[in-house]
Amino acid sequence: MHTETFVFNGFGGVKLPAILWLPDGEPRRILQITHGMTEHIGRYEALAENLTAQGIAVAGYDLRGHGQNPGNPDVASFSEDGWEASLEDMHLFFAHLSARFPGVPHDMLGFSLGSFLLREYLGRWSEGVSRAIIMGTGYQPAPVLSVMMAIVKGQIKKGGFDNTTDLVRKLSFGTYNRKFKPNRTQSDWLCADMAQLDAYLADPLCRRDISSGLFWQLLSAMKRTGSRAACGTWNQNMPVLLLSGQDDQVGDGGRGVQAVKKQLDAAGMKTVSLHLIPGARHVVLDERRSGAADEAVRMIGDWLKE
Repeated sequence: MHTETFVFNGFGGVKLPAILWLPDGEPRRILQITHGMTEHIGRYEALAENLTAQGIAVAGYDLRGHGQNPGNPDVASFSEDGWEASLEDMHLFFAHLSARFPGVPHDMLGFSLGSFLLREYLGRWSEGVSRAIIMGTGYQPAPVLSVMMAIVKGQIKKGGFDNTTDLVRKLSFGTYNRKFKPNRTQSDWLCADMAQLDAYLADPLCRRDISSGLFWQLLSAMKRTGSRAACGTWNQNMPVLLLSGQDDQVGDGGRGVQAVKKQLDAAGMKTVSLHLIPGARHVVLDERRSGAADEAVRMIGDWLKE
């Protein structure tokens, strides 16, 4: 595996740190990854190592307000126009990789926050995407999301768009963590492998909280992507893999992921696969002790080879 680090010119000229992992020979596919909330693209190196051994190039960049990008090092935030700009970033990165690897099948993977970005992205630009992997996603009823958005909007007025509050912490991560009491940390909901969880918590490039503004943007995107018409414009011939942990609370213990599959099936998508990995929480790729991470990586590689 060869690794290239570079600065990607995102929408509006914003500089975003990027990584490209390359196989030893010419790549037979390219997988573009959009990472999750508060983390960074460097955390996908283990997945990239496995996939490059199979001839698949892997690439991604730190989302705005995440990883090596500027901003509050403790609070991830997109800024007020950042959601739309982030979708444009994805499209520009897709074009960059397509120019670098002309004619090579181009797949996309979105995890957690990235899964909702990817779902919205596919509503606009799915035609050029060979395959889509949607990891750690979920569904919430629109009325519930509307109530939460109204509450969070009040928190934005109280503390600012790019800051967080105790209530935002409670409504976002705190709600998920309650399912795993007694809690050792505030992030037990992420994974059951405590060694990997501690490594995440000690990672200086991972931000501890999300801003009130980013939480509102995420809730708004969940509402849009959960609507009946949201995936009606997707390329129906594009295979989709829904992959989550069985105990992932973002996916409501699998129920939310199943709701997404029903939504895609109803929209006429021809090939939608759903896999819930037993015993795994939200960050399936960190569930190494149980073997769930190996299972997820193997499943991704096998599915891309089909």
